[in-house]
Amino acid sequence: MTEPKQTPKNRFYWLEGVSRSEVEKSLADRRPSRLREQRPRRMLVGAVALVIVALVLTLFITQDKVRSYLEVLLALAGVVLYLQLRKAVRLVSDAPNELLDERQIALRDAAHTVAYRTLVTLSIAYGLMVYAVTPHGILHPHVGDVFWTGLAWSYLLFASSLPAMVLAWQLPSEPRDEAA
Repeated sequence: MTEPKQTPKNRFYWLEGVSRSEVEKSLADRRPSRLREQRPRRMLVGAVALVIVALVLTLFITQDKVRSYLEVLLALAGVVLYLQLRKAVRLVSDAPNELLDERQIALRDAAHTVAYRTLVTLSIAYGLMVYAVTPHGILHPHVGDVFWTGLAWSYLLFASSLPAMVLAWQLPSEPRDEAA
């Protein structure tokens, strides 16, 4: 009989964007953190949403240099907020099944279902927005010539952070008395 294959401690899961040690360390962390409370997590979700909306609104800036600088700053802010959001949900939204228990898998899967349905709906909205700003669209005279980058960054940020946003919004505050 063969022995089950052991997963290396430092294995990186490319599709999920996490490593085994990173997830285990995050799940085992018992230090108190404001990000483990519901209100700060919801504020973080709101901040990510504001950055996404601001990236969409950059398409109305007609000065190319101002728009490009603002897009870069907003995209960097969005990535930093996304990383904080992942940390706030202990990487559960991105972790593979083998690193989670059944309750965490159920929470993650439920968050992904809500995120998927929301993403489908907003993909239609993004498609209509792209059509509206193309040369045949009704908003074309009000936007600059190069508008794709802000929309693309906002959509990518939205699609990647949505499962963590849903999970962060739904999770209750963790008890404070667990600190070791």
